[in-house]
Amino acid sequence: MTFVDRDFFTLRTPYFTIEGRSRAGHETYFRLKELGLALDIGRCPDLLLSVPHILVSHAHLDHAAGIAFYSGQRHLQGLDGGRIYVPEEAADDFRALMKIHERLEGMRHEMEIVGMREGDVVRLGRTHEVRAHASTHRVPARAWEVIEVRHHLKPEFLGMEGPEIARLRHEGVAIEEQFRVPLLFYTGDTDRGILESNAALWHARVLMIECSFIEDGHQGRAEKYRHIHFDDLLEVADRFENELIVLTHFSRRYTHEEIRRGIGQRCPAVLRDRIRLGLPSEFQTL
Repeated sequence: MTFVDRDFFTLRTPYFTIEGRSRAGHETYFRLKELGLALDIGRCPDLLLSVPHILVSHAHLDHAAGIAFYSGQRHLQGLDGGRIYVPEEAADDFRALMKIHERLEGMRHEMEIVGMREGDVVRLGRTHEVRAHASTHRVPARAWEVIEVRHHLKPEFLGMEGPEIARLRHEGVAIEEQFRVPLLFYTGDTDRGILESNAALWHARVLMIECSFIEDGHQGRAEKYRHIHFDDLLEVADRFENELIVLTHFSRRYTHEEIRRGIGQRCPAVLRDRIRLGLPSEFQTL
């Protein structure tokens, strides 16, 4: 019998394609293939094994259970260990857990675990960098901002012929200037506190934000477990400057249709055309 993952989805944006699934308490992972990274790892599906950079928001098992499997499978496939970026507060515990796996399995895990504090930045290739942000959840957590680094000729060199540009570059003349474009902000698991404490999430081209609870009467559940209720987003609807807002991490108490209908009935016009649901294609738009 072939297993069909009814929560898996593919969502194309102007900047990258999102592939993955996200259900609260069950499993969350997303691959951004064009950027060579993943957001959270879930149980580590085969889809993520070739991804060299994994940004883990926090240590809950539905987001981080697959770390050891990821490392072991990359070893078997002759790949380098890869890098897992985690909250600094949890990094030593993740490393200790990997040492336990090494003893249990009788092998050495070559994967690098990188602890990230709020404000830390890592460069991923020439054109992208990742900045860690504080997220507000029940355990130490990080939101992740992916920034594209663009290079343009300085105005005084515009119109200059190619050979002359090459000569100046060879002589060490700084002929380019850098621009940073916030492509993505991923909140991971969080509560409404991130809406009150973080300015960067409003400006990213694509915002991926959790929205675990939807129905009226479930606001208390969101507060208890430190997740976001759709009402929290409605209160600040006018502040979102993002081109796309991808809602993720829905509670399993809702069906796909209930999620789309519940959000669609209450979504204000200022958000409606920009919202996408982290669900299969037939349920992604309102």
